[in-house]
Amino acid sequence: PCASTNGKKETNQNLLQWTVADVASYFSAAGFPEQAVAFRTQEIDGKSLLLMQRSDVLTGLSIRLGPALKIYERHVKVLQRTHFLECDDI
Repeated sequence: PCASTNGKKETNQNLLQWTVADVASYFSAAGFPEQAVAFRTQEIDGKSLLLMQRSDVLTGLSIRLGPALKIYERHVKVLQRTHFLECDDI
């Protein structure tokens, strides 16, 4: 696992340790409380979030297409990119 100490956002560094509740809280705080329930129901934790594909978010979570697209493009993809970039830096 990569544990970066270069001062970037702590949430991204600890993504592998996120629980299902952490993931749900993140999406609730991001303005998607209804959709956060879907992440909790599907038991998506930090490791699962890193593995999610676009199709998983759009069809696997049974959430409306509009919010699903925003969640994937603005959050899931960004978290994945940040996490893997931090891992590459080490």
